[in-house]
Amino acid sequence: MASGLAVCAVSPAALAQSQAAAPLQPVQVLAVNNGQELLVEIDGQGRTLRLSCLQAPRPQQQPWAEQATAALVQEAPVGSRWHFQLRARDVYGRLVGTLQRNGKDLASPLLRQGRVFAYDGFLGRCDDLPYVRWQAEAAAQRLGVWSVPGGITRPWDQREQTAAAERLAP
Repeated sequence: MASGLAVCAVSPAALAQSQAAAPLQPVQVLAVNNGQELLVEIDGQGRTLRLSCLQAPRPQQQPWAEQATAALVQEAPVGSRWHFQLRARDVYGRLVGTLQRNGKDLASPLLRQGRVFAYDGFLGRCDDLPYVRWQAEAAAQRLGVWSVPGGITRPWDQREQTAAAERLAP
């Protein structure tokens, strides 16, 4: 099994749960871990939340990884309150879902500014979200990760390349 596939594994039960619309739950941002992951308080507990259907540049993809994190910090600062919709739980125990406030999806500015990529490999189903369209807007304007012709190396490809290099290292 390729290493990238193991990272994206979601149990069939979690996938089935993600397909049904989960109720919105109030959360408060406690920290931003990177351009796609936050620590939130939900039901009185601190939980790691991975934003679904998007992928931020990898840490070695600078300055884009840093820009993705900064954009997420700007959009969802510590203390801000959102509504979370669960789509799945991943193999790392993280909650995976969307954050919304006042009818706005947190992923919208991240994708429209070219800070992250639309990514359907994590849950296997993201076609119900407008993320590809928002990404196309950024690509057409050559914003962020799209400032390089064709966009920077996709984070999932970068992960595969790094894993392959580590396997070959003496």
